[in-house]
This record gives sequence, C-alpha cells and structure tokens, in this order.
Amino acid sequence: MRNSEHPVPPRAPRPYRPTLSDRHGPDAWLILKAAGWSALGALMFIPVAANHNPTGLPPVVFVPLCVLLAWVGLTALSLALIGPGVAVARFYLNPSGASTPYQEQFSAEQALVMKGQLPLALASFERRIAADPLGIPVRIRAAELYATLAANPARAAELFHEVQRLPGLSSGDDMYVGNRLADLYLGALGTPSRALVELRRLVDRYPGSRVAPQLRQAIADLKARHVSDDRPA
Repeated sequence: MRNSEHPVPPRAPRPYRPTLSDRHGPDAWLILKAAGWSALGALMFIPVAANHNPTGLPPVVFVPLCVLLAWVGLTALSLALIGPGVAVARFYLNPSGASTPYQEQFSAEQALVMKGQLPLALASFERRIAADPLGIPVRIRAAELYATLAANPARAAELFHEVQRLPGLSSGDDMYVGNRLADLYLGALGTPSRALVELRRLVDRYPGSRVAPQLRQAIADLKARHVSDDRPA
C-alpha cells in the first residue's frame, strides 16, 4: 500500500531534443537529400577500396572507413553545390522583402466587404488614409471601392488625384490611376473633357511607352465622339 504521506514525486519530463528540422528549418530536406544521394555514391568506392589498400589495414576495417570518408566528402560537396542553386531559385521564385516591397492586402477591409459591412470597410480605409499621408496603395484600393460598390465616383476621383500628387508614384501606378480617372470621367462623372485631359497627360508623360499608340487612338476616338480639341492627336 502506497504511503499517502510521502507521495511519489512526478517524473521530470525528458528534455526536448531539437530535430534536424528544428535546427535547419526548410533547409533540412537539402541535408537529407544530399546525404542520401551521397550514400549511394559512396557505395561505389567499395570495390576500389577492396582492391587498393595501401595502408595495410585489414579489409574489414579499411573498406568501411573508405566508404564513410567518401560519404562525408560527397555530402559536403553536394551541399556546397546545392545551396547556391537553391538560393538563386528562392530569390526569383519567392523573393524576400529586400528585393520586392511587401504590398498590403487590406484583408480586414476585404473581410468587412464580404460580410456586407461596406460602411465599416470605407471608414477603416479613411482611417488608414488619414494615418498615412503618403500611402499610395491604400488610396488606390479605397478609390476602387468608392468607384464600384460604394457608388461614390466623386470620392474615388478625389483619391486618385491625391495619388497623382504623391511622391514615389511608380510609372505603372501613374498609368493605372490616369486610366481609371478617364474611365470615371467618361462614365459615372459624365465629363468627357476631363477624361481627355487625363489621357493627354499620360501621352505627354510616357510618349514612348508601349501603350502610347492605344492612348493616342483613344484620344482620337474621344475627340470624334464627345470633345472638340484643336491639339493634334
């Protein structure tokens, strides 16, 4: 019968031993792969070691020793060759933040829109805009929401114009914003003359771009249908 006055202390848990994956993360598979292929390559040294033994050691000692040394050497060589190749592939296929800036996905606002809580999503965007005077992505995403689901093209155009005045605007974003403004002026805002101004601005700023011919054609079509303009297309 166990003495209740002297209970047996619980056995201390064994300390956790980090695994290969713990120590090397996603690179652990590289080590295992290199070791596996190197083991197959090391087996090829068995007949060589059996027929060439300059040390005088018994074959039962010399052959396993040669295979072990060959395995270690081949593993090290495999890792030296695989590592740089994988690093290059990761750079191009999964670039780090140092090579490609992180783009905010605005998942919180997207979730509110999916739940049908459009006013809350717009309010969240407005708070982000107020907190980030130089934020370009947040203004573009908010403008798109105002232009589509919120049916507020005037606020959308206002935000797009803010983007055009911000420093650090890329040529791609500038082209996108100008085209979206032209769409709004031609559509919901009903001012084709202002659409012509936006298209002209893009052509003047990027005359040698690959989309410049399409922009010039759009200007010509717009002049023919809506707006009189004395400037040559």
